Amino acid sequence: LQPRPAACSAALQPPLGGDRLGGQLAAGQLAAGPGPRALGMRPPLSATAPQAGPAVPLSAAPLPGDQPVEPAAGVIFSCTDATFEQCYEMSVVGLPRKYLPLVGSIAAGRTLLFLFNFSTRAIHGVYLATSEGTENLHPGAFTAGSARDVGEMPDEEVQAGSPFPAQCSFSILEEFAPCPEAEIKHVLEYTERQRFRFKLSRYQCRDLLHAMARNEARLRADRLLASLP
Repeated sequence: LQPRPAACSAALQPPLGGDRLGGQLAAGQLAAGPGPRALGMRPPLSATAPQAGPAVPLSAAPLPGDQPVEPAAGVIFSCTDATFEQCYEMSVVGLPRKYLPLVGSIAAGRTLLFLFNFSTRAIHGVYLATSEGTENLHPGAFTAGSARDVGEMPDEEVQAGSPFPAQCSFSILEEFAPCPEAEIKHVLEYTERQRFRFKLSRYQCRDLLHAMARNEARLRADRLLASLP
């Protein structure tokens, strides 16, 4: 077979839509024309597929235990008549060792602290944490006073240091009059008849402050009336 002449090969090519379109193709004027989507065509996969980011090793993925602990809004510490004065002298409050996770959620300058005296069944405060909750901030704290009658007794096997090693330092934010337990029972979350949870939500802190302020206002009114002739 003889090779087909070039003129015949060109004649067999399908038309490109007229001389005008053919001239544009030849001049390269359609390079910036409408894309495949504008012409009703599906774009190539490379144009729509998301770009793969750098591979992240499994060891870099955060673990549940690595998540930051949300700071506690408020924490109630316990004391008795025997340890109450020590708390003020050292500006430190403490709880048994089992409460270290709770005390560890205290944030300096953010967490409100209250002190419940189990001897008088009254709450004192309000204080502001000035340190992060930690273990044995003052190892010698509460070693001289008796721990009897306290709502949460120290561990049976007290290790070296304080019998109440879950500690935090504080400053007085507002010194309310001691508020009887009967005035704050609606705020506390009781687990037993005379025991309650020491961690407070923001709303519990608000309601507790309201109750303490009402109690103090009532005491002031009583004193004012008593002073009248």
